[in-house]
Amino acid sequence: MAELHEDRQRAMSFGAIADSYDRLRPRYSDVTIDAITAGARSAADIGAGTGILARQLVARGLDVLAVEPDGAMADVARASGVPAEVATFEGWDAAGRTFDLITFGQSFHWVDADAAVPRFASLLNPGGRVVLLWNRLRPTRPANDDLRAASADYVNVEAAGAGSDHDQMFRMRALRDRFADAGFTVTEREDSWTETQPKDRWLDLVFTYSAHSTLPDDRRAALRAALAEVIGDGDVEIGAATIALVATR
Repeated sequence: MAELHEDRQRAMSFGAIADSYDRLRPRYSDVTIDAITAGARSAADIGAGTGILARQLVARGLDVLAVEPDGAMADVARASGVPAEVATFEGWDAAGRTFDLITFGQSFHWVDADAAVPRFASLLNPGGRVVLLWNRLRPTRPANDDLRAASADYVNVEAAGAGSDHDQMFRMRALRDRFADAGFTVTEREDSWTETQPKDRWLDLVFTYSAHSTLPDDRRAALRAALAEVIGDGDVEIGAATIALVATR
């Protein structure tokens, strides 16, 4: 089975929806950002997209460089004041620069971990950290299982990043072991919150994820209608969390 980072069509699909992506994608928990930036002065944000995470790092006083393979996404980051270089992580020339913090916000699955993990030591200052971040959004009303069932005829819900808690725990354990084997000390944290989103805004958000946004127009419209039927007339209540894997050199 191909790794997700090998699907370059999906990986490079976000530029077509860059403005919606920047407007709709959730920000990372302030509690998490405060914790991971403590003591850091510089950061490279890899797979930075439109600069959502990078801007949160800048707001904590860090000198941040964004690295993003999609030029249209990088343009949005630059327009918000974040310096951005257009490259994949594997092809990026760091030109001897090192950082206190290397972050991947919802983006580590787009890189080749076999190539990435051995490279980190050369990019980090002593005591530096690699931080992998994910935002997990689980609707509680309507039930997440009901929305997954409505999606199943249109997308592979596991491949779309909506796997079970057991599957996610297995993937985190594998990442933790990979970093530990490379000589890093690894910790994890999860910071949770709840929110309510209007139906149409939540549906717009769903279609900023590549498994949904890359569907043909007719299937995308049909999936949106199926999800809207499950939601009905109410808002969407969400249990959310920022999950962080922190690997310290």
